[in-house]
Amino acid sequence: MERGSDEELLRDATALAELRTRYRGSADVGDVLRWRIDPNALGSDGSRSPVARAAELRPLIYGRADSREGALRRDAAAAEAESLLAGWAADSAALDAALVAPVPEVVPARRTVDRRRVVLLVGAGAVAVAVLVAAVALLQPRAAVEVAALPSSTPLPSATPTKPKPTRTAVPASPAPPPVVVAPAPPEVVDYRPDYWDNDIMSVLQVPINGDPIDNANGVADVDDYGVPLSYVVADGDVFELIAKRFDLGTSYLASINAVRRENPTELFVGDTINLGATTILLIGDQNGVVYNYTDRLPEPHLPQD
Repeated sequence: MERGSDEELLRDATALAELRTRYRGSADVGDVLRWRIDPNALGSDGSRSPVARAAELRPLIYGRADSREGALRRDAAAAEAESLLAGWAADSAALDAALVAPVPEVVPARRTVDRRRVVLLVGAGAVAVAVLVAAVALLQPRAAVEVAALPSSTPLPSATPTKPKPTRTAVPASPAPPPVVVAPAPPEVVDYRPDYWDNDIMSVLQVPINGDPIDNANGVADVDDYGVPLSYVVADGDVFELIAKRFDLGTSYLASINAVRRENPTELFVGDTINLGATTILLIGDQNGVVYNYTDRLPEPHLPQD
C-alpha cells in the first residue's frame, strides 16, 4: 500500500483497516501510530507508550541503591525498561514492514482440473496394463500347444551346456591408511562489548560506533577524521537510553562521561550537546544552553583529558 504520514493513516479509516490485516506487532496498530507521533499520547485503552513508561523508570534506574533490595529493584527496573524499549522497537518495525508489504496475488484454483487429469491418466494406464496382461495370457497357451504338437521322432534341441565359471583367486586387501588426525580449531576470540544496559562505568573503555539514526535517537553526530563519533546534538523526541544504544554505549557509561558539564546527564533538551568520548569529558557537553563544571563528578578511573 502507498505510505502516507502517520497522521494521515490515523485519519483514513480504510487505510487503517487494511493496515491491520498486514500488521504483525503485539501492540494495537493505531496505538503505535499515535505513539510515533507523540510518545506521551495515551493508547486506545488509556495505556501509556513504552517510551513514556521506560522514561518513568529513570529515577529508579539511576538512583543510588543503599541496600541489596534497592540494587535488586534498580536491576529489575532496568530490565523492565529494556523489555519495553525492545518491544517498542519490534512493534515499530512491524508497522514499517506492514506499510511496504506487497498485496498478495490471488491465483485461480486449478486443483479440480489437475485431479481430473490425474484420474484420466491413471485410468488410461490401468487399461494399458489390462491389455498387456490379456495379451500375455493369450500367448502362453499357444506356445504350449505348439510344443506338444511336435512329433516324438523330432528331437528337441538340447540346452546349450554352460561353461564353468572361472575361479577367482582372492587378493589380500591392502592395509588401510592411518587415520588423519585433525588439529582442533583454535578458540574463537570474542570482542567484548557491554550491553547498552550494562551498569559498568569506566572499568572497560567503550568506543562509540557511528550508528545510523534510529527511532528516538534521530539527532546529528559529529565525527573525527577517522569516523569515530565525538558528540551528539539532541533532537525532538530523543530518549537517553536509545542515544546510548545508537552509539553502542552503556547507559551508565554515557551518563558518567556527561556528568561534569550537565546538571542531570539523562535529562534531555532539544539542542543539548552530548559528549561521546572518554577523553573529552571536560570539553564537550551542555544542558539547556548551560555548561556546568562539576569536576568532583569526574569518573574514576578515567583517561587523561584533552
